[in-house]
Amino acid sequence: MPDLRQLHQSLTDSIEALAELTSRPAPDEAALATERYRLSRLSGERRGAIEALCTELEGRLAPAEAGRLRPLREESGAARLESSAHVSGWSLRDVVADWPGYCAASAQMRRSMLDQIEREKRLLYPHLGSAAEPIG
Repeated sequence: MPDLRQLHQSLTDSIEALAELTSRPAPDEAALATERYRLSRLSGERRGAIEALCTELEGRLAPAEAGRLRPLREESGAARLESSAHVSGWSLRDVVADWPGYCAASAQMRRSMLDQIEREKRLLYPHLGSAAEPIG
């Protein structure tokens, strides 16, 4: 199972790299394509790790405590849809055509992703040492 803390750090690094790219006056198409791909790949890995960890913990924790983890699955699904809509709505051609619009939309998406990472840290990190497999 991937290391959740490392996935969170890699995602944060990628989000910061995208923030730097969108702070520029004009798009660097190659760098944007690379970073967007990296961010999508890492997000998928994180979703898988969250799902596996929640499944494991829900079977081991007291019902009330396990219940606090269930919203992460729902949020993960909603975040995936939001991310898919963002990526499909902003092809590289669209990004180049409306750089300021993309920069604003990217900032909103990055904030949403960072907020999700913080929720995951808050809810899951206290349990990482209690999972059967070393995750963090």
